[in-house]
Amino acid sequence: MLTKIFPFLDPVHITRELSERLQALAKDCVILEHDVTFVSARLRNAPILDSYVPVLTPLGLHLVGQVTQHPLLGSRKIVTSQVWFADPEGHWARTLSRFYRLGRPADPDDRDHILASSPFTFDGCDEDGRSGDVN
Repeated sequence: MLTKIFPFLDPVHITRELSERLQALAKDCVILEHDVTFVSARLRNAPILDSYVPVLTPLGLHLVGQVTQHPLLGSRKIVTSQVWFADPEGHWARTLSRFYRLGRPADPDDRDHILASSPFTFDGCDEDGRSGDVN
């Protein structure tokens, strides 16, 4: 029943990549519980997300914004994978895929424009379990 409404819940979509991402997230979760200072080392090579807005989807909370220095996507407009942890001071966020250094958030009044302006790429998988560009 649930998989008809939310196909991504079907275990057939479990991949080695997803398992590895979840294991890395769980490891960071254990470390964050006891020592937030380890984040500094992770942020040295983390991509920067600027002019971002939060977006809630059936898959969870994501950030849409302009990324630079992304190891796979370079510099472009993206939708992050699901956000799991965020710095209360607004300096970083940990998604399913990676840490991001957060630049300045977008003006809330620009949210609709940002979401509709140009195609963006998912840092992760879309509802069908595929990576790719999204309009």
